[in-house]
Amino acid sequence: MRNPIVPVAGLAGMMLMFAASATPAAAIDTINCARDKNAAERTICASERLQVLDAQVTEQYADIMLDGHVKGPIKQAVQESQRDFLDRRDACGRDVKCLTEVMERRATRINYYR
Repeated sequence: MRNPIVPVAGLAGMMLMFAASATPAAAIDTINCARDKNAAERTICASERLQVLDAQVTEQYADIMLDGHVKGPIKQAVQESQRDFLDRRDACGRDVKCLTEVMERRATRINYYR
């Protein structure tokens, strides 16, 4: 049976490909469930709820990075906080509860930069 969230993740990926052309390539990191991944990413790809959270966080990050009002040190702080988030997310491995908590916290806190 096909996972119904895949089109959403695919749409988010297409949006981010456009966004990546306007920001540094390393700035936007989204999960491609068709590629080899680490344990956290495999767990996210296996969970519809986590895929939705991942798409939400990735979209919020892309929106901030493309916002013309977010400049210089703030944009750099957002990039650094995204790298920190990805490290914390990946450290969760296969722990769904940990992944959910880390990703929900990021979805809330990333908006502090606006």
